[in-house]
Amino acid sequence: MKRLAPGLLALSCLLASQLPAQASADKGNRDLATFDALFGGTVARYAGARKWQPSLWIDGSWGAAGPLHIGAYFQWLGRSFPLDDPGFGGGGLIALRGNIKKLRVSGAFTGGYLRVPLPIGSEGAGTIGAFAGLGYGFLSWMGFEARGRWMRYFRMPEGAPRQAWTIEAGFSFFVK
Repeated sequence: MKRLAPGLLALSCLLASQLPAQASADKGNRDLATFDALFGGTVARYAGARKWQPSLWIDGSWGAAGPLHIGAYFQWLGRSFPLDDPGFGGGGLIALRGNIKKLRVSGAFTGGYLRVPLPIGSEGAGTIGAFAGLGYGFLSWMGFEARGRWMRYFRMPEGAPRQAWTIEAGFSFFVK
């Protein structure tokens, strides 16, 4: 999975970067803004053992130029399911979002802060990350998206995770 994720992100960004010609041919298919609400599971290594944690991610982005979007996100990372004792975080994102008819392709780079719930207490960490997503717009203003996301944590104590992988899915809302 670790070797596959960077390739998927690169493929997603490549596909999204090839969409300006499609978007210029169909200006009505371009989004002015996009809002996403996704729920998923995050897996990280705590003292060498893998642990799953629930994650809720909400983001919004504005179409700056063609498929390039700039925005912000909020994230809640729970200690355990369903979303117990969550750590809160947020930050900024730069995304490539493209549409091919009803198919929606997205890829982004993120940076921010997250309070990571640990087995005992929680720890604040600066973060960087990336995600790749594939969605389907079943209405002109709403769709469904599934994503794979990687996040790197900085300044974590001994035995705490340094990075995490998340698989998430949820709804997207589009402003034309």
